[in-house]
Formats: sequence, structure tokens, C-alpha cells
Amino acid sequence: MPGSMMQPETGSDSLLQGVRADALARWQQDGWPGPRVEAWRYTRIDSLAERGFVPASALAGAASGPGAVAAAGISAHVIRFENGVLDPSGLAGLPDGLTVSDLAGDEQALARLQQLAPKGHPVSTLSLATMTGGIVIDVDGVVTPPLMLLFEGRDEASSTHPAILLRLAPEAHLQLAEWHQSDVGLAAPLIGVDIAAGARLEQVKVQAEGASTTHLAATGVALGEGASIAGFSLSTGGVLARLETHVVFAGSGADCQLSAIYMGRGKQHQDITTYMDHAVAECTSNQIIRGVLDDSSRGVYQGRVHVAPDAQKTDGQQMARALLLSRKAEVDAKPELEIYADDVICAHGATVGELDATQLFYLTSRGIPYETARAMLIEAFLIDTIETIENDVLASLLRPVAEAWLAGGETA
Repeated sequence: MPGSMMQPETGSDSLLQGVRADALARWQQDGWPGPRVEAWRYTRIDSLAERGFVPASALAGAASGPGAVAAAGISAHVIRFENGVLDPSGLAGLPDGLTVSDLAGDEQALARLQQLAPKGHPVSTLSLATMTGGIVIDVDGVVTPPLMLLFEGRDEASSTHPAILLRLAPEAHLQLAEWHQSDVGLAAPLIGVDIAAGARLEQVKVQAEGASTTHLAATGVALGEGASIAGFSLSTGGVLARLETHVVFAGSGADCQLSAIYMGRGKQHQDITTYMDHAVAECTSNQIIRGVLDDSSRGVYQGRVHVAPDAQKTDGQQMARALLLSRKAEVDAKPELEIYADDVICAHGATVGELDATQLFYLTSRGIPYETARAMLIEAFLIDTIETIENDVLASLLRPVAEAWLAGGETA
């Protein structure tokens, strides 16, 4: 089917206001999580309440264009958000099989986004309470070229809350890139992904926000029978970042491959949090997480795999490894298994280490400069994770970001 952009429906204001009012009531009751909330024990954000952000609601300036895409040398259709607000120019010339519509005018879509949003989650609740609109992206068939969602913005006093529902029809296929590079105070995207039976989503996400930005992302994914998602996240920017993904296996035979790399220096705080809900039988999930931390930076990985009593034949794997480049850097890793079925294959693990001094000596003793040798060892540590990306086009978006971080050298 040809790509198109539908117009908002009459009565959209009342629908949106109802969702916002319900979320606002929950937000006023719960607010930001305090230090006693276990899910936020390692990532404290209660100080955000003191900063008094103002939700951004208008374009902050002229479009700067998808420079990141051009730099990577790939061809992609770009839908751009400025300060969390949709730039409608990206809706022209949508590829066949791709339809974008107004979230505010679609009662069914609004309800589905609320279902997919992580429950009891401050970012989900705040974004639903403050959103002024959003989009629904429908995919039918095999869509080419890749779709990029580009998030930019400028205003350290503002918070942005883009809301997106992505729906893949049965047997559909989409390559998706999320690229975050704003300089706002708080970037809090809420994205719901509904993948129908037999459909497949290949996704990469780059979090390369400005140095003063707090990035708190909430993503909810539902997988139908035989559906699959291959997701990869790279988090290097922001002063504090938390990329949280909740996946529900709603149909048997579904598969989720979710990998991530976080890289921090200075006083950055990088958090990767996941929740895999194996609700039905014969589904697989695999997570590979790598962290590299320098200076006084801190990393967090929290990953829970829940296997319901009827979810027999579940295969759930998670492995987190972190590399500390400084004695002042810290990492907290908490992989968890919660299993109620008896015929499953599940495993988890976590390790923390330093660069191998023997290998570093070997390389430098053969004339390789210290910084180059150090970068080679860090790259070797990350390589098995990057190689999980089967799609070369999407992988090409990530490598320049990782290489730029490695070329940044040590900081005081």
C-alpha cells in the first residue's frame, strides 16, 4: 500500500485530554521515584523535581537536517522531531507500506500505547500526562529504505515527551533507527511497539544527547506469534541516561535479540534496564550488554527475565560485562531470573574487569602508541556485541559513534 499521512479526526482533543488527565492523576500520586524504590536504587532521579522543567511545545528553530544520516552515508527516510514536536516535512514521500497518522485522533491507538507503556513507570506516566500529540506509524509489507526517527532540540530549561506508537502488520518487515542528539534539559521519549504475527523489526538506537541532557526513555514491545525483534542500543551522551525496554511475549515462537553498549566518561551515568516477560511457551530472548567506563563515570545494568507458569520451552539468556578504565569508575549489574515453569533453558551472568595489563604491554612493546593500543583492546572487548547486528546498513550507523568515543581519549 502507498505511504500516506492521514488527517487528525474530529474530537481528538477530548480523547487526548482524557488520557492526559488519567496520567496526571497517577503522576500527582506517585511523582519521581525516591531512593527506596528498588527499580531506581542505582539511578537516582529525584533531583529532577528541583529543576522545574517546562514541557516544550513548539519548534525551537529552523530544521538543521539529518546530518547524522548523511555522515553515515546511508539512504533512509527521516522523520524528525524538534523539541519533541513533529516536523511535518518528514511526512512527505513516505515509502510504500508506511503510513503515519495522528495519535491524538485515534482512540484505539491511544489505548494501545497505554497498554504497551511500562507500567508504574515515571517516564511513561509523565510523558502521557504532558504529551500534546504524537504519531502512529503503521507498517504493512516489507518497507525499504530504513526509517529513521531523529530527535533534536535546544533548550536546557525544557523537557520533551514525544509519543510514538509503531505497529507492524502480520509478516511486515521494517528497519528502524532511533537517533537522539538534543540539548534539552530532559528528553523523555515514550515509544510503544506492536509487532504482529510473523513480523520482524530490526532496530538500532543511538543515544548521543548533549552533555547537560538527562535522557530517560521508556519503550514497550509486544511480540505476536512467530514475531521477532533484533534491537541494539548505543548510549554515549547525556549527563544521565536510562534506556528502559519492556518486552512482552504474547505469541508462541516469538524471538527477541536485545543487545546494548554503554560508554561513559567524566561524571556521566549510563543505565540500561530491561524486562522480558515470557508470558507464553516456546519463545526465546537473548541479551548481550557491554559497558566501558572511564574517569568517575558510573554504569548500571538491570535485566529481569520473568517466565510464567505456562511458558514452557522458554529460552532466556542474558550476559552483562563491564570494563573499567579508571579506579574511580563504578558499575552495578543486576541480572535476575524469575522462573515459574519447569521446562526452560535460562541463564544469566555478569562480570566486571579492567584492561589486561599484559596485553597492553605486549602491544606497546611492539611500537604501538599507548592510546592506540588501549583503543584496540577496548574495541576487541566490544566487537562480539556489535557483530550481533545482522543488518550492515544499521550497523554502519553505530560504528562512527563508538569510534568517536574511543578517539576522545582519556579525560581528567
